[in-house]
Amino acid sequence: MSAPIAMPSPPPRMNIVGSGKLGRTLARLLSDAGVITIGAIYNRKAEHSRSARAFIGAGNIADNLEQLSDYPAPLWILATPDAAIHSCAQQLAACADIDWRGSVVFHSSGLKTSAELAPLQDLGSAIASAHPAHSFASPERSLTRFASTVCTLEGDAPAIEQLGRLFSAIGGQTSVIDASAKPLYHAATVMASNYLVALLGSSQSLLAEAGIDEGLAAAILAPLMQQSLQNGLKVGPVNALTGPIARGDIETLQTHLDAIEQAHPDLLNAYTSMGAQALKLARQQGSLKQQQLTAMAQLFETEKTTH
Repeated sequence: MSAPIAMPSPPPRMNIVGSGKLGRTLARLLSDAGVITIGAIYNRKAEHSRSARAFIGAGNIADNLEQLSDYPAPLWILATPDAAIHSCAQQLAACADIDWRGSVVFHSSGLKTSAELAPLQDLGSAIASAHPAHSFASPERSLTRFASTVCTLEGDAPAIEQLGRLFSAIGGQTSVIDASAKPLYHAATVMASNYLVALLGSSQSLLAEAGIDEGLAAAILAPLMQQSLQNGLKVGPVNALTGPIARGDIETLQTHLDAIEQAHPDLLNAYTSMGAQALKLARQQGSLKQQQLTAMAQLFETEKTTH
């Protein structure tokens, strides 16, 4: 049995600037785990702060940034939209009554680096970014499903050390990432999460055109998507690929393209783009003839250039 994670006693106070789905969920998880106490909560709209406090179960609502000086805290999360992180840090740095020396300030953007918080670093804060690879679409569901989430950390060593302890305490797996790698990392997580949802929507649209209602569509797609994902993660994408591209069935692919062009032409590019990626996997399987591979590549390329 592993030794318990050593945490400061009493737990540090954390102030929250921006408490949307991600911010309030992390605050609730950390608070429930007893590794932090909630200090102040600030949002531009007071109703958002009240909603966050109700969800978290603790916290003092600040009416403006300057009022945050009434709640000294050694730990801060800036859970604002990406585009607002740097300007928020600048505004906080301009609050003369807040002492930043020795504090840890982090944001949770998957793309932006800790450098967005440089104005606070200049005043003595240790800064970091901490991105959980988790979908926070439903904060309530996230409370029970966050465990085992990988959280990528980047920034100053003292901040990474403290955040590593905090995220580990709520079941997260932490990994340090280089700042220069964050754009590729974030692109990958967006494709795996957001684009999977977009793919679901596209498939549902085609089924609707086929006269299949939403309930039956879910029954068709859920096991297919879940099984395919599980297979891909277990044996790898190359070995998990099945279907007409893996078989080199050009006639079926052409029939698909003709049907999509007639019923839902805006999805042609999605089909051919993903088809081209699947073709790379089929090539690696090594079971198709070069003639089949070339014909499929030409089919996808032709549809791309003619629409």
